[in-house]
Amino acid sequence: MTKPGFTPIALEDYVELHLRANPGADRADLMKRLCYAMDAHARGVRCQCGESIWIIGSAEVGLSCFTCIAGESGPDRDYEIVADDTQPPNPAVGRDAPQTARSSPPR
Repeated sequence: MTKPGFTPIALEDYVELHLRANPGADRADLMKRLCYAMDAHARGVRCQCGESIWIIGSAEVGLSCFTCIAGESGPDRDYEIVADDTQPPNPAVGRDAPQTARSSPPR
């Protein structure tokens, strides 16, 4: 299910775009953080304001929604991992993570 205002993108496609734009980024670390956020999203973790978390932003700064992360009222075609891909590739990732918002992604 696509979130309104976002441009849906598959996990692997996003990882490739991110790595091209950030050549010094570590693929394994990025995947770990994205999987953590995807797992939290799949478990229904919400931002401290009550909104659904933004998976891509949450992988960078902690479990929060687009507005709380970006300071904008809503996304304007910003990328978000598509719903079919919100089940993390490794289901064990993030299983013991707290259910509260503002949890930092694993580093």
